[in-house]
Amino acid sequence: MRVVLDETEDKVCDLLDRVTRHLSETRPDLPRLTLRIAGGWVRDKLLGKECHDLDIAVNHMTGYQLATHVNDFLKAQGLDTRSIAKIQLNPERSKHLETATTVIFGLSIDFVNLRSETYNANSRIPIVEFGTPYEDALRRDTTINALFYNIHSRKVEDFTGKGLEDLRRGLIRTPMAPYETFRDDPLRVLRVIRFASRFNFAIVKEVINAIKRPEIKADLAAKISRERVGVEVDKMLCGPNPLLSIQLIHDYGLFCDIFVLPDNPDFKFTGKLKDPALSLLLARQVHSILSDPLFSQEPVQALDSGEVRGIYLACCLYPFIDMTVEEKNKKVVSAAKMILRDGVKLTNADIDTVSTLHGSLGAIDEALIGLRSGELSRVDLGLSIRSIGKKWRSAVLFSCAVQAALDKQGRDSIVQRHRCLFEKTYEWGLAEVYKMKPIVDGKVAAQLLGIKPGPVIRKILDDVIVWQLGNPTGTAEECKRYVVEKFGSK
Repeated sequence: MRVVLDETEDKVCDLLDRVTRHLSETRPDLPRLTLRIAGGWVRDKLLGKECHDLDIAVNHMTGYQLATHVNDFLKAQGLDTRSIAKIQLNPERSKHLETATTVIFGLSIDFVNLRSETYNANSRIPIVEFGTPYEDALRRDTTINALFYNIHSRKVEDFTGKGLEDLRRGLIRTPMAPYETFRDDPLRVLRVIRFASRFNFAIVKEVINAIKRPEIKADLAAKISRERVGVEVDKMLCGPNPLLSIQLIHDYGLFCDIFVLPDNPDFKFTGKLKDPALSLLLARQVHSILSDPLFSQEPVQALDSGEVRGIYLACCLYPFIDMTVEEKNKKVVSAAKMILRDGVKLTNADIDTVSTLHGSLGAIDEALIGLRSGELSRVDLGLSIRSIGKKWRSAVLFSCAVQAALDKQGRDSIVQRHRCLFEKTYEWGLAEVYKMKPIVDGKVAAQLLGIKPGPVIRKILDDVIVWQLGNPTGTAEECKRYVVEKFGSK
């Protein structure tokens, strides 16, 4: 395993090496600087993966000071410079150790100082001070993220003594004792799971044992903001193996610590929580269905990564599908929405996706029953898809996963029926029916009928859509005659 730089990365490293040599010659008052690329870039390069974000770690000065020296050097060489953004790192506790970010030769680069961290028992926010490379490596979440690339020697440095070997063997291990690592910052539990699933690495036994300890789970609830939990969940579901992330969450008993309902005495909960293990069963079915030959052939087109993420998220929230929450203002919302909004702080788009996929199960089931009996019409299917909207493909796959999880013995026939629903949708030209506009608009309909625009027009336009679905080759003139014949005498 070795680091292979591309042309731009080589230029950046050469530049930074020249900057340090220039400073040693012109600023003898400064201590000798050593620059290293830290963390994820080193890991990904050793794994043969692309990574375009560089974190440059410097000893003996802040990242902002180094970035300023780099810009001064570039200007002196007649080269272009970009503005430097200063990021103050927790100024009340960090001795004002600024991080800086800029762009050099088209690459996004963060400049940071080597750090040591000291935690207290009540917070995951550390007191940060200048540190040695070894101290900086120890504060990292995993050994594979604690590697450095020395810009001057062009060699990888492994100050934990375990990072390179763990990378070769595919292991996730913490640089310090795992219990201490997680007590300092419980968010590292979720990061361990995320990296294990991202690289399909095994988590070592002592780390697993620490994750399962009740003190760590308590710290996860007490010290970590729900926003930070949501960020890690989002990254897990966006990764290459969301199923493994969900599997590990269940294996380590963390499901109810991540997807939490608010503990608020003013809220009234209705309905019953389904078995949380259903979320994992559904996720397994989604993973299986996505690779099923029946769903990898035309006309079933491949879902994009965002759609797949939404389906897995709907799986995670499925145990709450029968629960609602009445808030203090008497507004009733689904428990899934409450968890997404307040429990993991995800977006309104995520709430909409999960609500759509959960809420469309009945409509899809009715369509499947009609398809099986031979009574499904183009109008029926078109209206069902319009009621679901642009997420109908995700909704059909989610429905397939739910039915397959609840009826494992009939899985093959369930998958086949859902594929037939896809095929019928494309055969009837309904894949984008949710975009369909009335061929006769409200203004024309009002003129035809000699009435004023109002709520009645909405009902007429709904009927126009039904007519269009039943008459796919019908013209606007034919539709106008239909409107006059059906509504003109009323």
